[in-house]
Amino acid sequence: MNPNEHRKEEEEEEENKISFSGMPDFSGGISINVDEEEVGEETTRRIGGSGFAPSFEPVSFADPQAFNMGPSIDTAPVKAMVQTAPSLARNGWNLHSAPILPEFHPLERSAVFVPYITATDVANRVGAVLRDRSIEAHFDNHKAKATCRSIQNVDFRVFLYRGQNTFSHGIIVEVQRRYGASVHFYKDQQAILDAAQGKPVENEDAMATAEIPLVSDNEDEEDNEASSLATLDFAKRLLSFQSYDSNLLAIQTLSSLTDPAKMGVKTSRAVSNHLLASPDNEVGSKVFALIVDQHDLENELRPIAMTVLANALHYSSRDSIHPVLREVIRPVLLKELGGAEKNPQMSFLAARCLEPLVKDDHNVGDLYNALDQAQAVGEARHAGLRDQCQKCIRLIDER
Repeated sequence: MNPNEHRKEEEEEEENKISFSGMPDFSGGISINVDEEEVGEETTRRIGGSGFAPSFEPVSFADPQAFNMGPSIDTAPVKAMVQTAPSLARNGWNLHSAPILPEFHPLERSAVFVPYITATDVANRVGAVLRDRSIEAHFDNHKAKATCRSIQNVDFRVFLYRGQNTFSHGIIVEVQRRYGASVHFYKDQQAILDAAQGKPVENEDAMATAEIPLVSDNEDEEDNEASSLATLDFAKRLLSFQSYDSNLLAIQTLSSLTDPAKMGVKTSRAVSNHLLASPDNEVGSKVFALIVDQHDLENELRPIAMTVLANALHYSSRDSIHPVLREVIRPVLLKELGGAEKNPQMSFLAARCLEPLVKDDHNVGDLYNALDQAQAVGEARHAGLRDQCQKCIRLIDER
């Protein structure tokens, strides 16, 4: 073939080829950047997809929207479907459906299967037992989850799931403890699981706090103020440290020292009188600071500090409460009562603090209104708050 003709054929072939010069180069692999704001939280478990990446972390839950078994697939951003705040239903847990139990999710041993029942009925049972046992609960209907805190400051979660395959005809109830320790938690956990199954549950007094062998009055006779204050000295040293664990131990120690069910009447009275006698008391002032500090309302030590104050006010001599302390603590207690819808547990403790102060209060009208509103919340969500508000209202009526 003529060289010129050969060159001409090569040029024609080159012109007929498709050019990709304007396209990006994928020779180094494809990189996809995902905007976390658009897709919400990362989810590793998927049901019904072409593949999955299982996660074996101890506590990890898939987005319930991933379990939508409808005929179509919604590709809208996840954040548009997620509720912005937990449900604060006044009449228990108003749940309509529960997500399917994720694959590879290891259930806690504290879980039960309730056959032939709807998620709504189980949620009603769980909500009722949480209320009757004075357990603060905030409900997230999107995840079928209840975030709970007991009187003993134990944080835990209650999850509801629909079963799969042979368990598709019922609801799974799981309880997970997250923070805190108390022998009462085992009783609360068992009561929740029994109530979910429709078994009878015995209600417990909200103030049943004794967790160690009770000290009788006879055994307490040898106690004196000096030995009690020596323990207070130990708590004062712990409070002087910046460590959270040291402060927590100190506040827990004070909570026990002021509880006659744990330490005896004489010890609790001696410690309570010392804490409330003067605003200059170093230990008492630190307890008060935890309660009145409005810039740190989420401090986990605050509920325990409020328990210490409630115990001290109840078991101290009536004339040992310094007038300045009364006036400082009064507006804080009223504010906590007003926030009963958001935090019924703190409102319950505030009502306990108010009970010994009602008879000498200078404006019971303010107290009555706050107690009446908090009682309505307690009627729906917290039996201890309801009963405590009723006690205070009766004291106001008897004045």
